[in-house]
Amino acid sequence: MRKITRICMLALLIAAMLVPYDMACASSGTIIKNAGKPVSTYTKRAASTEEPFLKKKDTSILTGTSSTLTVYNVPDNSDVSYKSSDETILTVTPGEDNTCEFTGAEVGTAVITIKIQEPVFLFVTNTYTLKFTVEVTPKAVSVKFRKSQYLLDTGESKKLQYTLKPRITDEIPKFESSDSNIVSVSSKGKIYAKAKGTAYITATISNGSYDKCKVTVR
Repeated sequence: MRKITRICMLALLIAAMLVPYDMACASSGTIIKNAGKPVSTYTKRAASTEEPFLKKKDTSILTGTSSTLTVYNVPDNSDVSYKSSDETILTVTPGEDNTCEFTGAEVGTAVITIKIQEPVFLFVTNTYTLKFTVEVTPKAVSVKFRKSQYLLDTGESKKLQYTLKPRITDEIPKFESSDSNIVSVSSKGKIYAKAKGTAYITATISNGSYDKCKVTVR
């Protein structure tokens, strides 16, 4: 019996001697000297000090069109996944550099859930969840200015009023001036009277339909 006990104690002693000295003391955070040389210790990588984020929480797109969503401050070596709450309304395709492309399939609202899993230590991970709401609206079928003509003084500006059908569309017409030296127009339909004369502003939607209004600068 004593012989067996001695054999067991000897085996335990040999096993302890085979364990790397730095692994035995890694959790203490201290450096142990062995034969006058420092033995390296394992240092657990700290989690990111700043969390991943989106620059905005929602947007709207037209049916049949696509846009890109970017996630910022994603920790290195993280696994990023994207999921649509309703793929009949909105489809999502992962891209490169922490981006995804989303496409409006049908009119409605869907939420993109972004899950970021950051590896920290062995099987330990930090998980971040972000949500992005997308409203999908129909393309416009018609556009019409509420006034057919405007009279402005030089240096004056005005926001053009127009009506799109259906009213739930978020489409923005493309505006163009027949003479930008007389009247210029912004992408959002604001006109600027620059010199005396007459110019026509055209508003065109994606299906090719358009309307015009006359602007006279005095």
